[in-house]
Amino acid sequence: MNAVVFDVALTAYIVAAAAALGSLFGRREDLARFARLLTAAGWVCHTGAIILRGVELRRAPVLTLAESVSVVIWVAVLFGLWIEYRYGITTFGAFFLPAILALGLGLPTGLRGLALEPQSQSGWTVVHVALILVGLAALVLNFGSALMYVLQERQIKAKRRGAFYYGLPALETLDHLTLVTLTVGFPFLTVGLLLGVLQAGRSWASLLAGDPLALFSLVMWLVYAATLSGRAVGRWRGRRAAYFAIAGFCVLLATLGAGALFHGRHGS
Repeated sequence: MNAVVFDVALTAYIVAAAAALGSLFGRREDLARFARLLTAAGWVCHTGAIILRGVELRRAPVLTLAESVSVVIWVAVLFGLWIEYRYGITTFGAFFLPAILALGLGLPTGLRGLALEPQSQSGWTVVHVALILVGLAALVLNFGSALMYVLQERQIKAKRRGAFYYGLPALETLDHLTLVTLTVGFPFLTVGLLLGVLQAGRSWASLLAGDPLALFSLVMWLVYAATLSGRAVGRWRGRRAAYFAIAGFCVLLATLGAGALFHGRHGS
């Protein structure tokens, strides 16, 4: 039953993404409103799907890779709706919803049921996973805002007002949004990974050996740590920070892909 409700939510996200893109290209405010309503409706269905899965399995629904990606999407959509409301960026859905779909469309067919070992399914594991998921959700939105920055900057530098120009906010707003999503997501990611390291140190002989998901997670953390350090110390702004945010999202996708395709300590 939870899979059916999730499919309904995913369908709503797909149609909402199409409407959001239509509003961006066609400069149609009515389509933007329709996209927001559908996104909110999809999020409500998604909430129901997560609750149903937890009730059916009688455990927290975050212990397989597919469940984790589902929760990342759920949190990211909630954050995305809040950003649209808080910053008044009506076209934000055209950028974060396709990223959401890139994750969500892999769930029914592409991602195998990657489950943690039963002895590892402790309360600390749930906290470890939950913190990472909140961090990843914010970093998905970090990618969306960075992509908007790059597109808007190119239009301004080219001195021509393209299809996106009127639908995107000022560069200062986008740079601020990129920084906010990074500073929110990185601490959650760091603490979540640290808890994982402490747990792995107790039960695994080697932390990274034989576990592609852990290895790629470390690379992902290093990319985001470099980005945040560059902003804090090197005063990176604008385009450079946006490029690093996009690179971080590519590593995030590679991390999830490594967890889905390769065997390791996180699953079998």
